[in-house]
Amino acid sequence: MVYSKWKPSKSYLEDNMEEVSLEKEMNLLLNNFWITKEENKEDYYLLKKNQDKIREFMHRTAGNKLIVHDRFIKLEKIPANARKEYSINDFTKVLDYVILFIMLIYLEEKTRGDKFILSELIEYIKNTAITLKLDHIPNWDNAIDRRSLIRVLDYLIGINVIFLRDQDNKSFQEHIEADALYEATGLANYVIPSFDFEIYDCKTPEDFLDLEWKDQDFEKGEVRKYKVYRHLLYAPATTKDELTRGEEDYVKHLHKMIEKELQEKINFEVEITKNMCMTFTDEYAVQKEYFPNTKNMSDLILLINKTLKDYRQNKNIEIREDETFTLSRSEFDEMIRSAREEKTEYFSKKYTDIPLNKLLEEIYTAMEAYHFIMIKGETVIVYPLVDRFIAKLTQQKQAEHLQLTNEGEFDEL
Repeated sequence: MVYSKWKPSKSYLEDNMEEVSLEKEMNLLLNNFWITKEENKEDYYLLKKNQDKIREFMHRTAGNKLIVHDRFIKLEKIPANARKEYSINDFTKVLDYVILFIMLIYLEEKTRGDKFILSELIEYIKNTAITLKLDHIPNWDNAIDRRSLIRVLDYLIGINVIFLRDQDNKSFQEHIEADALYEATGLANYVIPSFDFEIYDCKTPEDFLDLEWKDQDFEKGEVRKYKVYRHLLYAPATTKDELTRGEEDYVKHLHKMIEKELQEKINFEVEITKNMCMTFTDEYAVQKEYFPNTKNMSDLILLINKTLKDYRQNKNIEIREDETFTLSRSEFDEMIRSAREEKTEYFSKKYTDIPLNKLLEEIYTAMEAYHFIMIKGETVIVYPLVDRFIAKLTQQKQAEHLQLTNEGEFDEL
């Protein structure tokens, strides 16, 4: 990651203390990969107009780079640490990422408007994987591998890196001989973040994150501040065990300033307790990745959270000092199975029809992504955030419905 070394002067900060809120601008940047001028012209020009204010805010808090291009505006959301929820939501296999990076290499030489066909692309992907001697080489005779490619194509279409222009009546997912015509937008070269250090020695996600702060003290100064704000801006919630000692100390002594900064500048409410910190906003229903949202999975998690809370209380399960508790994976599986049988009306057709093991997999993935639970082997660790988001079942004239309730009680900082 490259970020500006410029530091605002005291007089500059004093002159800009009463600036207007950046709520809309930051909402756009935090909840979109990027904003393209072609697809969102009004939002693009709003961000461009206020780029200096956004850049100053992000530099002062999280130290992340704002890229302003003549075709898009992007906030490089480099997180504080590596977590599963930072992966691409719809990707399920390592092969998905292998195909993505090979596709970006393929698109690198293509300019805006260049066309290519699927049959040419799949040959390039397989040959490149073989040439590079990768561990994951796609076999297009395998439907699972074809689905990986479809997920990558859908992702790149979703962020406007390619367009689908024409396709056969039959789907490539079902038929290997199916073909399609795509068009490059010329944005592929900007998908991967830019780094100001040599990346070839990086073997793990942590290597990338650590090299950003090379030769700096992680426990003092700007580094710990940047990481604290990145936890709050990018993670659903952060537990005490995910903070370094320096970060924990920063939160403990400066939490009032953090709360004031994020509330006044971007209208984020900050909740900091003894064992957890998080931000939330009343705009959750607008953004598909906020929680809760309009997806049925969001309803199911609220229902399961309530079941978890009731189960803990009925079984008198001990809560640890960090406000977590544990149960076996078999207990959790049975809880979900019973919920689907007894509360069928809250499950969409998709989730009543799919096999139980598939339902369990989707719920595990979603609940881990939102930091409600962590699966460790045959044990489920339940985080205190569960008590913050539970469902309340209420009876109306026609039908029951789910309501979000905030009944969580937490130890103050």
